Amino acid sequence: METKNARVVRGRTELWVPHNAGEIAFAYPSAGPNSYREVRKEILNRGQKIPTGSQTSSLLYAAYCIPEVESEPEFENVRSIMRGAWLWLFNRNLWVENGVYVLQDTQAIGRGESLDVNKLEIMLKNGKEIEGVRFSEDGTLRFAPKETYNLGEQTPEVLAKNGFVIASCGRDGAEKIADASAKFKRKPYVNGVETKKPEQRVSALDGYGGLRLDFGGLNFDDAGLSHAFGVLE
Repeated sequence: METKNARVVRGRTELWVPHNAGEIAFAYPSAGPNSYREVRKEILNRGQKIPTGSQTSSLLYAAYCIPEVESEPEFENVRSIMRGAWLWLFNRNLWVENGVYVLQDTQAIGRGESLDVNKLEIMLKNGKEIEGVRFSEDGTLRFAPKETYNLGEQTPEVLAKNGFVIASCGRDGAEKIADASAKFKRKPYVNGVETKKPEQRVSALDGYGGLRLDFGGLNFDDAGLSHAFGVLE
């Protein structure tokens, strides 16, 4: 007797964008809107991967800066999400007095587990430095000293060299975020935490009603108005 379930498989929409030296595919539509961990669950249940900051920066660059896909409804939907909601940027941020640690959150743990400075420093040993930002050997952890970034309003040119943005998305990703931010009417804005004791947050991006690109590094993971586009295998 047959034991397999009956099922229907139909076509899926894929958003292919240039990324690093090749290209990457995102699933459409997005997961969400929901909290950080609920969006994670939705992406993983679909058999997709959690996007990194670098990958999300490539998606935004395509949506705002590549004319060939500007009029496509799927990329207009990316811009629509930015206007009215948030895109989760799956990074765990530990803000400390002298800077910020940014850990890629490929399992979307969020603030569910505490980060320890001593353990993070061990992970950073034998890594490399890019634009003043320290990267671990495997690239999953970065530390941006306070002197490498500005919070608040800034020009796209300054945003491209902002240490926190580089720590969040990589150097190339920071340049793509900056290019996308130049398509808005107002200058981009970076949110972060000024603190003397460690503060743990996550990151998200939005378009401030279509007026400016907000790069948020002080978000809590229970906000329910955020989306993400899963990465296809």
